[in-house]
Amino acid sequence: MLEDGYSTNVLCALFTIFFILMLNFFRYLVQEPHIHIRDVTKEHNWKSIRRETKAYYCSICESLLLNINGLICDSCGVCADPTCVKIADKQLKCKLITVSANEPMKHHWIKGNLALNVICEICNEECDVEPGLTDWWCCWCQKCVHDNCKSKLSKICDFGKFKLMIIPPSSLNLRSTVRRRLYLCSVIPPNWPQWNPLIVVANKRSGNNDGAEILSLFRRLLNPAQVVDLSERDPVAVLEWCRLLGKVTCTVLVAGGDGTIAWLLNAIHKLGLEPVPSVAVIPLGTGNDLSRVLGWGKEHDPDKDPADILHEIQKAQKVELDRWTVIVKPYGGLGLRSSQQTFYMYNYLSVGVDAQVTLNFHRTRESRFYFYSSRLFNKLLYLCFGMQQVVERDCKDLDKNIELYLDEEKVNLPSIESIVILNIPSWAAGVDLWNMGLEGHEEYGKQSINDGKLEVVALYSSFHMAQLQVGLSQPYRLGQANSIKVKIIKPCAMQIDGEPWYQHPCEFNIRYCNKAVMLVNTVERTI
Repeated sequence: MLEDGYSTNVLCALFTIFFILMLNFFRYLVQEPHIHIRDVTKEHNWKSIRRETKAYYCSICESLLLNINGLICDSCGVCADPTCVKIADKQLKCKLITVSANEPMKHHWIKGNLALNVICEICNEECDVEPGLTDWWCCWCQKCVHDNCKSKLSKICDFGKFKLMIIPPSSLNLRSTVRRRLYLCSVIPPNWPQWNPLIVVANKRSGNNDGAEILSLFRRLLNPAQVVDLSERDPVAVLEWCRLLGKVTCTVLVAGGDGTIAWLLNAIHKLGLEPVPSVAVIPLGTGNDLSRVLGWGKEHDPDKDPADILHEIQKAQKVELDRWTVIVKPYGGLGLRSSQQTFYMYNYLSVGVDAQVTLNFHRTRESRFYFYSSRLFNKLLYLCFGMQQVVERDCKDLDKNIELYLDEEKVNLPSIESIVILNIPSWAAGVDLWNMGLEGHEEYGKQSINDGKLEVVALYSSFHMAQLQVGLSQPYRLGQANSIKVKIIKPCAMQIDGEPWYQHPCEFNIRYCNKAVMLVNTVERTI
């Protein structure tokens, strides 16, 4: 009996081990690779031309397309009316994202539907001046030619003026999975001096659909494979590009608000990428404080030519940005510290009334009843929550419920409702908080984004916040420090880089971590 029971247990154990091994093997076969690539051999990437201002013609039947139902491939520029879409998918090839490395890259010519005011590469005369599907352009180098000039241009494509930012199709090594989906397994750098490939990332659902439009525009100028949607891939998968590029330094262009930028910078830090990629910004958020400081503007201009943005990135200069570690140690019910959390800060951290306003705004925006979204509406909503705090004063007597230590020295606090810890000279959508009225305060130094110091100020109330935003008051400066400790005795709102939450009693410490690499726009902007 004992031997039978022992044998049964052994068989059960062996069966369990076999089952686990088979399960893991099956997961390995069907696992989702890091970087999926759209298979362009199947169909074009169609989008509506409803937002376009110029006339388009169907690439199949050559009829004038109505903005109501006309479609355009955002990768190669082929156009079609709904009845010709299937024919276009079969007869007209899309922009190939990978080709054999042994063959020279040839132009990918698209007939008609050229951009406005383009000049022929051969005769220097304007193209596409007559109605209809006339003249040609290459969807890789963007060069345009007349019908009778096309034969005079070299058949080999040089990728145009943004060559050093493009990942050529010959550099991509793709494989298919069990599910017949393509994925990127390696990148072979081209033999181009100073090659600095650009990876464009955005969330198509952000910025009132501006994210989707940005992704679409850059697919036309670059290899569509190097344009990634954050709603489908997390930053870790996106940054797999940087690992595959090896020793080649790349640039990441992120379209989003301060939270999206911080999300990406955190991923770069946690992956320990070498060399560290540089980060440029297209502002799609409401505040966009880091974008303002780096010269990329307070908001995105939807009418701006994406080629101008690529030109600005080519001219941009690298700058280091301090990264700070924030360790939050909550207190338990008996005053004991429970499990701690670690965050990273790039812009600013605040505790009190401004974090409460941000939290109320964030909860409303995440609500299922939040149907309408625009920058103006968001600003008005934020203003309403600020006025609400003037009356309700949820953070009254914050100074009695918080302790602040700058470089281990305790700071005496006046009657306040908020403490703001700054890393950059922009707060609450563009307020240069530390430098307001700094003249006459020789005991304080100037603010810098890479000096290893943080600036700490206090706000008296929500009404004081409103005065600061219109330049009618000054903050109460508490000092500068290399390390900061804060003890929160009573629950209150807290935020880091615009991401708010309601914090229970805790102690948090801010320490210098290292530096992120950003790009500063040196080209003057109108926005």
